[in-house]
Amino acid sequence: MAGLQDKVVLLTGASRGIGAATARLMAEDTPTLILCARTAEANAETKAAVEAIGARAESHGFDVSDADAAKALVDDVLARHGRIDVLINNAGSGKMGSVADVPPEDYLAVQRVNIMGPYNMIYAALPSMLERDAGTIINLTSARAFIPDRFYAAYCSSKAALLSMTQCLHFDVQDTNVKIFAFSPGFTQTDMVREIYASKVFRQAALTADEGQPPERPAKVLTWLAREAPDDLAGQHVQVQFNDISRRAGLEG
Repeated sequence: MAGLQDKVVLLTGASRGIGAATARLMAEDTPTLILCARTAEANAETKAAVEAIGARAESHGFDVSDADAAKALVDDVLARHGRIDVLINNAGSGKMGSVADVPPEDYLAVQRVNIMGPYNMIYAALPSMLERDAGTIINLTSARAFIPDRFYAAYCSSKAALLSMTQCLHFDVQDTNVKIFAFSPGFTQTDMVREIYASKVFRQAALTADEGQPPERPAKVLTWLAREAPDDLAGQHVQVQFNDISRRAGLEG
């Protein structure tokens, strides 16, 4: 894929952070952006921004952890646009706390969003991609899949499972022209990170003393992945921190 012009791109978690920054960068290619968040109203600022740049955009509100809602959204998009060229599973959730302190229902809520959310979206969209023998799927995972720490059981375990599922799906589709990528954006200034740093105890368990990079940095790599879908990175764990990746994506010279 050499660009996103006239492509149909479905992006979850589009209302803020990395999702909103990615939508703005992608808008420069004038695709059709299907912006998704828990409520359609939450996407209002992102939608206005991308339309001002020149992209076509529509806003949808639903819970990605609800399989029926995910399928209804995908079916609606396919009925009206005929295809989904790029699916980006960016919506995510976190719950800080010791296993002794996080109730099972709170732990499960993180797994529903971070694992079942992408799974639901892929399960709904993949058949149409396979039928067309074309499509790109990008799941946002995290280096925390490999870096367990105090208070991170819910988040780390969800991202480890998402990474494993992504890599398994790569083998499922490796004989097709559908490609799937696992992208870890690195420590980024998001609402979830700000909530962590608001707590002295949780901040002490963080990897760095600051609140990370601006969301535009990982958004540039994510946009590059969607545009180019490089064969050598399909099924791999793609991280912003890798110098080769950041150079290829244009972050460094």
